[in-house]
Amino acid sequence: MPGEFDLIRKYFSGHDGSSRVELGIGDDCALLKLRRDESLAITTDTLNEGIHFFKDTDPYLLGYRSLLVNLSDLAAMGADPMAFTLSLSLPEATDSFLKPFAKGLFELADEEGCALIGGNTSKGPLSITISAYGVSCADTLRRSGAKSGDGIYVTGSLGLCALYVEAGYGRLKVDKSLLSSLCYKSMHQPCRCAFAKELCDLEYSRCAIDISDGIVGDLGHILECSNVGADLWLDKLPLADELHSLIKEEQKRLELAAFGGCDYELLFTLPSETEDDVMDLCEEHDVPVTKVGIITSSQELRLFNHGKIVRPAAKPFEHF
Repeated sequence: MPGEFDLIRKYFSGHDGSSRVELGIGDDCALLKLRRDESLAITTDTLNEGIHFFKDTDPYLLGYRSLLVNLSDLAAMGADPMAFTLSLSLPEATDSFLKPFAKGLFELADEEGCALIGGNTSKGPLSITISAYGVSCADTLRRSGAKSGDGIYVTGSLGLCALYVEAGYGRLKVDKSLLSSLCYKSMHQPCRCAFAKELCDLEYSRCAIDISDGIVGDLGHILECSNVGADLWLDKLPLADELHSLIKEEQKRLELAAFGGCDYELLFTLPSETEDDVMDLCEEHDVPVTKVGIITSSQELRLFNHGKIVRPAAKPFEHF
């Protein structure tokens, strides 16, 4: 079995090159360069087997997903990914796991120009912790930036990850080939960092959050921080195609899309005067965006379905 430093050299060294990295792997700390008009955004997420992903999940997807969930946080701040650290706990350090894991990890890292600058490995239950670092202008996107009259928008589609969890636990019967497809699509999602950075840099938006707890739960975080309310139009939510093909009941489809966790899409608000500019930006980045509600001064979140107020029994997703 390879030792810790042999493992690092074989699978993870050599990906610490970036114009923003002054000193990468090899010392007690990495050094990152900043300018005075910039902010450093920092985020950390842990994925544990049996909690955040099923046992025997494809290691390639775990590598990709473990970085994606962190970059999604950077996108919510309008930050440009710069570097990350990796702490990996493994029952056994096998080539069959580490080779595809590293492939998925660095596929996304290379796409986003994000350097691996350090970390740690240890023996234990499978657990992946990444801390990611990004650079943003001083006026970042913040949860506290929503204003009454702003439109509420979401990128991509919702509900696929919740659907996969339902199928993975056997609460939804699907054949094995379809389950594999749901796993891939729900874990190999596009990163929204480039789109969000321009949204921030061009000052089109003041407020964003990534959808990790379901759109209802995460919109609630924005309302609390911004001291406003909202009308959310459930019938306008962009549902993943698989929800329509696999779930017959509209109420169940909407509950998965509205309350299911781990979509990792971007939820943001816009003043009406920037909407046309943002739609042009969406086309430029090939990012689908849907208007799903409006910010109000009521300090209350109201859910509408086809114009009528509804009170679903479901609750926002929680990771603990």
